[in-house]
Amino acid sequence: MHAYRLCRASYPPYDGEGAKHAGGRWNSKGSRVIYMSENRSLAVLEILVHLSDVLPDKYVLGSAEIPEDAIEPVSERELPRNWATLTVAEQTATRKLGDRWLRERSSVVLSVPSVTSGERNFLLNPEHPEFRRIALHDPVPFRFDARLLKAAPEAARRTSIAH
Repeated sequence: MHAYRLCRASYPPYDGEGAKHAGGRWNSKGSRVIYMSENRSLAVLEILVHLSDVLPDKYVLGSAEIPEDAIEPVSERELPRNWATLTVAEQTATRKLGDRWLRERSSVVLSVPSVTSGERNFLLNPEHPEFRRIALHDPVPFRFDARLLKAAPEAARRTSIAH
């Protein structure tokens, strides 16, 4: 299984420290987790949903090979009905699920649904004894296509005019 991660070039791509300091949808502050996506386009989308009107520069794309038997899936049936629309402050159910997974060490990778696309994101536990089974590849420079931002305001105008 391939997995991809976009991050700022100034940060180590696979240490999980960003998630530890900030927390996330699937982990509380204080827990090291590496967030990855099942394909490059989802990794891009996961960054774009947090942007305003400026494309970031100095990003790198990391990738990994994950053994299929190292992945534990979470289905949407296991989540609260409104899990995808919760604000950051309300995401306690998903954080509790991720925190429990980290604590119990039931697998080195947790596969979770993406809010943005319905595809899958992966949480990697760098402190799990089986983390060494994941082949992490050196990140390569990544440039966001400027058309990604140009298209967004036009699409929003069309949507608001149509309604």
